[in-house]
Amino acid sequence: MMVHAELGDVGRTGPLKMADLFRLRDWGATPLGKRETWPAVLRTTVDLMLASLHPMCLLWGPERIFLYNDGYAEILGARHPSALGLPTEDVWPELWDDLAPLIDRTFRGESFAFRDQPLTMTRNGFDEQVWYDFAYSPVRHENGEIVALLNVTSESTVRVTAQRDRDRANGWLRSSEGRLAALIEATSDSLYSMSPDWQEMRSLQGRGFIVNADAPTVRWMDEYLFPEDQREVRDEIENAVSRMEPFEMEHRVRLADGSAGWIFSRAVPVRDEGGRVTEWFGMAADVTARYRAVEQLRESEAFMRGVLAASNDCIKVLDLDAKLAFMSEGGKRVMEVSDFNAIAGCPWPNFWEGAGNVAAKEAVASARAGVAATFQGYADTMKGNRRYWDVQVSPIVGADGKPECILSISRDITALKAAEEARAVLAQELAHRMKNSLAMVQAIVTQTLRQTKSMDEARTAVSQRLSALGRAQDILTRSDFTEADIHEVVAAAIEPHRIAEDSIAWSGPPLTLNSQQALGLSLAIHELATNAAKYGALSNETGRVAMSWRVEDGAFAFEWIEAGGPPVASPETRGFGSKLIERIVASYFEGEGILHFDASGVRFRLAGAPGAAVVDA
Repeated sequence: MMVHAELGDVGRTGPLKMADLFRLRDWGATPLGKRETWPAVLRTTVDLMLASLHPMCLLWGPERIFLYNDGYAEILGARHPSALGLPTEDVWPELWDDLAPLIDRTFRGESFAFRDQPLTMTRNGFDEQVWYDFAYSPVRHENGEIVALLNVTSESTVRVTAQRDRDRANGWLRSSEGRLAALIEATSDSLYSMSPDWQEMRSLQGRGFIVNADAPTVRWMDEYLFPEDQREVRDEIENAVSRMEPFEMEHRVRLADGSAGWIFSRAVPVRDEGGRVTEWFGMAADVTARYRAVEQLRESEAFMRGVLAASNDCIKVLDLDAKLAFMSEGGKRVMEVSDFNAIAGCPWPNFWEGAGNVAAKEAVASARAGVAATFQGYADTMKGNRRYWDVQVSPIVGADGKPECILSISRDITALKAAEEARAVLAQELAHRMKNSLAMVQAIVTQTLRQTKSMDEARTAVSQRLSALGRAQDILTRSDFTEADIHEVVAAAIEPHRIAEDSIAWSGPPLTLNSQQALGLSLAIHELATNAAKYGALSNETGRVAMSWRVEDGAFAFEWIEAGGPPVASPETRGFGSKLIERIVASYFEGEGILHFDASGVRFRLAGAPGAAVVDA
């Protein structure tokens, strides 16, 4: 028993409940394996059993592993909690010879119900004569295989010993009438008598499902059966009445609240001295809880099948040789499998390519050793579509605690993989562009400081040039820093200098500039406009600036022409602005920039090389 040594002790809140014992139990050391690997039918049955207030135990698998709830813990006496997870033969060795044949028959599909069954137990270290009511029912896997026995029981020792004491006190109930009255008083089931033709029922006691104190004689089929069930029950009864022999059956009944319940009923004929049947005497045991437990189990199994079908994960079961044995409906959908039989039995690692194939084989080897593994890799769907998968591979442990097959769950993360790769490329591109931007900023600041005569002049010039650079960057951010429309670049660069609506004009066809060209042209326009505002066409009210561009023989050409301003004279020295637009900006277009200081106004022409990354929009 790998259970905490103090599980039987009473803590501040009392003894541990069975739900706690199940949680704390090291199931991995038992034939059942870790609890998270249990089959759905085992998990569901255990959950139903633990939630029930009625004493229940479950015998699982070929080893008859013994599981039970809080109600049954009291029956075990001193054998609780060490009995949890043991083979049933080790839990009840003194009863095993009597119970084993019934258990084996139940595992073959039979059901049994016993009432006041006498047993001799040594659960507390000494022999005890006890009596029990119990019912054995088979529990089936979704494939129909019987995998367990569910025992719903209750101790009737108090009732039986009370009856025995009462018999002794009354001289063993000298008459049959007295014995029958005592039996009716002691039983917790519904006792009834029926007319010879079974048309009328009389309740002999007010417990169980037959309760009608105001009218003890009732037309019982209308009272207790749903209309759609009456024909089947009537046929069974008519057959028994014709034979005049005892019979038993299980059938649906209508409970007091109008809901459906189930009973197990047995009836025997009562004859007069001439052998004529004068009435039928019967008992009905409420087995609704068992039927509802089975129904909940079926619903749980159906729910799990629905979950598998709805999931977009590819859920597969492999044999220990890593060959495909099962694939979920959702898995066939995402893997684009039209006929699973076409790939059933195929080696699963062969579906993976490159490093994924190696990882798949390693994961299978790990699962064979009882250890779960994960990996990621590429595998094509059956239609040849390339997908990237995140895969979990886990052992499915058998009753002997050893892996008997392998579970593989693959999730399509192709979109996530593509996003990761795109982010990596974007990060590299961003780093490259940041370096270029910083280099441009450094050049602007360095050259401006070198050419200006005072810090105020330098501060103003640097601020203006960086503002122009920033406006161009704003345009580029709309296209992930890759390209920009020339109209937007020109408009953003010249906007701070447009004092009068008709002072500046531009025209040209739609063109797309790459990021370097957009930044360069923006800076060139800023320098030209700043110079025009200080000394040229934009320094008076009559001056005008015209910008135009075109594509000539596949090469970009841009012109800046000033007119109407003060007379212009060629400067004695060239500053950084002139170098910027004649050399640096021109290099972005793989061409040349020519600046003319005509008396009528400054003119600038930028001629790019053919095919220098300018694309017609």
